[in-house]
Amino acid sequence: MEYTRITAQLLAEEEFRGFAVRADEHLDTFLVRERACWLVAGASGEAVLGRIAADRSRVFVERRRLRADGIGEPGGSVSPLPDGGVAVATNGRVTVYGADGSARWTYEFEPWGDPGVGGPACVTDGGGSRLLVTTTGPGMRERPYPGDQCVVFELSDGRIVTRTTLPSAGAGYVFQQSLTEPAQITLDALEGDTFYSLALTLEGDTLRVQPVGLDDELFAGVVLDGVMLKLGVGGEWMSRHEDGQDGLLVEAENLLPEGLIFVGNRPGFLDPDRVVVAVAEEEESEDNRHLILDGHTLRPILELDYPGTTCPDPIALGDGTWLTVHGDTVRRWRTA
Repeated sequence: MEYTRITAQLLAEEEFRGFAVRADEHLDTFLVRERACWLVAGASGEAVLGRIAADRSRVFVERRRLRADGIGEPGGSVSPLPDGGVAVATNGRVTVYGADGSARWTYEFEPWGDPGVGGPACVTDGGGSRLLVTTTGPGMRERPYPGDQCVVFELSDGRIVTRTTLPSAGAGYVFQQSLTEPAQITLDALEGDTFYSLALTLEGDTLRVQPVGLDDELFAGVVLDGVMLKLGVGGEWMSRHEDGQDGLLVEAENLLPEGLIFVGNRPGFLDPDRVVVAVAEEEESEDNRHLILDGHTLRPILELDYPGTTCPDPIALGDGTWLTVHGDTVRRWRTA
């Protein structure tokens, strides 16, 4: 099974020093916050957050640099804030920093015993006035342990608004917002060989948590207009869910050339009608092919060709363009 090949058009290229180092140890290198896409780089006590430009002839429009204790620890999480600040969640602590780099408030919680397994994440709510953070729960060293928690704070002063127990325990977490509606928040929880994908809704002071799709598949790429993509662990299938409801599931063996599976971490929407995804024979391969799928049926319609470069994992931006990152080199593309 082969597809019509088209040449990807290079729009912009920039260096983002430290991305490759962080990508080796962190889950938060691609973020969607406040209707914008971000990349995160850095290590050794420093993080750099790069906001992707609306101007398609550029890669970045802003870079926020922050030095803080624990920011480079494996499993740590950062999130840009609407007022120019940054939230940092590390094992046992969350700190909110202002745009000038000064700490506004800190909340400490009992750390996970194995920071290589459990790790926090943080994200603002849809209104930008509250911060959601995954933490350990009470009685962590007791049995049975009820589970980790999601705690909601007032972003201005760190006051706890509410908290809820998650189905996962000792997991690593990744938050994303919808690109078109920031109040739609998703949470991936990676607990050993168990994977949870959860939709979080904050209504007033009530936080609701609802599973989406199968447990052994994770949210992938941007959420656009209420439509979510999920990728099966192992790359054998992909699914499409609208407004968090069960939807379409397609299997790689029925759609792709023989022996190929879905690979990478961020297949996503180029726009409401198209999805870009990497496929290969093995999960860890960099010898990947990139396909464009129909955004409604997930059936492949085109294959992309990149003259003179290799591109392991495309990052769709929802505006008709996508990024590829090779080492610390970030390139922005569109279809010709």
